[in-house]
Amino acid sequence: MKKLNLALHTICSLLVLRLFQVLCSEGEHHFRTAFWGAFLFTVHPVHTEAVVGIVGRADLLAAIGYITIMLLYLRWMDSGRSQRWGFIVYPVLFVLTIVSMLCKETGIMALVSCGAVDLLKRIKWPLRGSVRDLLHTHRSCLGRIIVLAALSLAALTLRLWIMDFESPRFHRMDNPVGASNSTLTRVLSQSYLYWINLWLLVCPDWLSFDWALGSIPLIEHLNDLRLLLVALFYGLIAVLLLRVPSTKRTEVTLSLALTIIPFVPACGIVRVGFVIAERLLYLPSVGFCYLIAIGCRRLIKRSFLFYIPLCFLCTVFILKTQSRAHEWTNEDLLFRSALRVCPGNAKVYYNIARLATDQGDRKTAFDFYRHAIALHPEYEAAHMNLGNLYRETGDLDTAERHLLRAIEIHEPFPSAWMNLGIVQAAQRNHDAALQSYQRALELKPNYANCLYNLGNLYIDMQNSTMALRYWREAIQQNPRHSKAWANILALYDNRGRTEDIIRTSELALSFLPNDTAILFTRANAFGKLAQYEKAESLYRQIIAARPDYAVYRANLGVLYHRWGQREAQAIEQYRAALRIDPNLRSAKTNLLKLMGTT
Repeated sequence: MKKLNLALHTICSLLVLRLFQVLCSEGEHHFRTAFWGAFLFTVHPVHTEAVVGIVGRADLLAAIGYITIMLLYLRWMDSGRSQRWGFIVYPVLFVLTIVSMLCKETGIMALVSCGAVDLLKRIKWPLRGSVRDLLHTHRSCLGRIIVLAALSLAALTLRLWIMDFESPRFHRMDNPVGASNSTLTRVLSQSYLYWINLWLLVCPDWLSFDWALGSIPLIEHLNDLRLLLVALFYGLIAVLLLRVPSTKRTEVTLSLALTIIPFVPACGIVRVGFVIAERLLYLPSVGFCYLIAIGCRRLIKRSFLFYIPLCFLCTVFILKTQSRAHEWTNEDLLFRSALRVCPGNAKVYYNIARLATDQGDRKTAFDFYRHAIALHPEYEAAHMNLGNLYRETGDLDTAERHLLRAIEIHEPFPSAWMNLGIVQAAQRNHDAALQSYQRALELKPNYANCLYNLGNLYIDMQNSTMALRYWREAIQQNPRHSKAWANILALYDNRGRTEDIIRTSELALSFLPNDTAILFTRANAFGKLAQYEKAESLYRQIIAARPDYAVYRANLGVLYHRWGQREAQAIEQYRAALRIDPNLRSAKTNLLKLMGTT
């Protein structure tokens, strides 16, 4: 999967090279400028997330579509046939924009970039003459821009229609800036985020897989020193636009346009579910790299020695990209690398704790969940997972307290309600557990795990009929719910319904063909029906899948014991079981009985 992303990035880099060649107007040096700009784009560390992450494929595909649209439009413009083939070109560009947009929302800005480049290349800056003269001289250019604007509006309308004209809902902690109730705080904090994004392009050492929660504190007062960086950011843009010589202003303005326009969907005008997303800098970095290449070209014209810092910059980028790509090969490395960048981000600690839980490292999990809650006391998912950890260690009261806290923070939280029900069931508080499960199912009616646990509750309440009903509902919602199948088969086994086990296990295996628990129950059922060949075949299949599990070999020994004239094979399997688990009492007892009779 990563190889495919790398191939897409390579294609995109080649398209960027071609785009810079088309945009660059400097005769003999145009290829050098295009090459260095494309090379910086290719090795820029900020692209690591887009290239190595499966989610980043959407950004790569959108970027390929985006740049292809620009190249087609510029080729059409340069051909001098803009008045003749518009009825074909515009629909093609619109369709490509829709495809790019469906990959990633930034694709919707492709036609806007085409219009901006057309306007900046055709109209000489600064403007001279009256407005009427300009409209008359550039009426064909303005006409194309109007058409592009209309197509962009149509693409936006289609996107909104796909979303049922509803804005997506995001958790407040995912983007505290967008969720702030203060207009001043939102404006100042969002402006500071622009600076951070620029800094990630200039010095991509400060990279993190997540920037939510406390990664970047809000700017809530005018005396915040970070506003100096905001002023520096806007000052840099003003200098680039106003102080650059008029002969170079078009190229600089083009680079800024290519940086800013694809960033518009993430700029905070529309509320988004993130603070900073490095993947979204993939397309804006095209304009940034072009700007750096233009600046380097001017410096190298003054002295050939300026190739030295340019080569040094490229080398640093390559080494950083390699280092960052290595961090993305391992979840633990990736999560822990974010501690240096975002030590105040509770989500980083949460992810490390979650990974430690999966790895069985409860001590680390406890420590990092507690740290996440200390940083963000309203972190309901951390409270829920910490509660589950306490449940696993037998501290049910503390587990219940954390789960109740999670529900207090976010009441419509079906997972928390279900886990609270599990704790209450373990406390033998059946009525409270039943209410918790029912609330979880109100919030999420098709919740297979909750249906399964509700069935377990009814078994504890000695109501096997209701238990069977809810286990069946669980597998209706999720036919691959192995525990629900296993419980149904166990219930049939306890009731002696061997034929039902055969029939139900056959259905279960159509969804879970290699589930050893289901195969084991089915093998036992065939053994009880004296269908020894079928039972033996299933046991052999199970043992091949789990050769280190003593019970399976012991039960195969029982099968041979019952079969008759198979005592030697039975002894062999009992001994194999005891080699794996010397304390397996059933194997010991059966082996002694068999040895006594032989």
